Amino acid sequence: MNRTAAGLIVLAALTAAACEKAQLLAPTKSTITIVAATRLLPPGGNTEVTAVVTEEAGTPVQNGTTVRFTATLGRVSPVEVQTRNGIAITTFFADTNSGVARVRAISGAASGGDDDTNQVDITIGAAAVNTVTLRASPGSVSPFGGTVELIATVVGENGQALPGLMVTFNTDQGTLSATAATTDSMGQARTTLTTTQKATVTATAGIKTSSNVTVDLRSGPGVSISCAPTSGTGNCSALQASTTNNTASVLFTVKKVSGSSTLRTSTLDFGDGSSQALGNLAGDATITHTYTGPSGSTARTYSATVQATDINGESSSAAATVIITPKATITPISVTIDATCAAAV
Repeated sequence: MNRTAAGLIVLAALTAAACEKAQLLAPTKSTITIVAATRLLPPGGNTEVTAVVTEEAGTPVQNGTTVRFTATLGRVSPVEVQTRNGIAITTFFADTNSGVARVRAISGAASGGDDDTNQVDITIGAAAVNTVTLRASPGSVSPFGGTVELIATVVGENGQALPGLMVTFNTDQGTLSATAATTDSMGQARTTLTTTQKATVTATAGIKTSSNVTVDLRSGPGVSISCAPTSGTGNCSALQASTTNNTASVLFTVKKVSGSSTLRTSTLDFGDGSSQALGNLAGDATITHTYTGPSGSTARTYSATVQATDINGESSSAAATVIITPKATITPISVTIDATCAAAV
């Protein structure tokens, strides 16, 4: 074989190899339209990105046409994809930074037209936050303080829940179990507040802060009790037992005090082993009770206690003291009769 023939063979081989490596690209006046499965992502999230490439006539470009993807924040993988029926699919991966990533697709002379359809913006992390709402469960604590759960919900512009975002909580009273928490798959972050005072709380994600939420102290059950003798005037601090049966009767008045929560039940314990149910004290209750006096010379003391429980299961009580003094002592009367005989006339 002469040198000319050998040279021609080498040149042909190089030409064939170059043809094999040459990329098939979209022809002039082709159009690329790109869409993302979601345009809101948490830090570290990912989404599928699809490019549709069509020729001027509206038909798909030739199979195997190479489309190259780029991203201004995060990354795409694979970077280059060959079309099938005019479609090329890649995956966009967000990094840990918040912001807006612009993903773009190019192929040969294809463009996105006047509307830039060959690029899509994907908002990442805190930059995606549109609204933060906060609620407390329950919405109040007992009059003596307690604990509530704070639940912050973070959503994007389209109402989509945003997982994986940091939410910070703030309160002007009490203590938080954690001042920061990460949203779950439902876009919710949680912490607990323990307080003995009325508290105002907020939640913040990105540059968005929720409206103030007030955790108030509930009104507690409140009752009062007073005691008076059933006859006469005065109080029950020194009632003398009857001489006939060594007892004393009193009149109790039990009330729900102003500002009390709604009662469910109330009971009056007389302090002598007996009691009486009074219901929810929708109105004042008056109860007559008879106590046994002392058997000796020392006064006998009773403590009458009313116990009330409200609709929240919280309880309170009030008491009145009843003192029964010994009955009066009956002193026998000594009568002496002298018999005198009158003189006969």
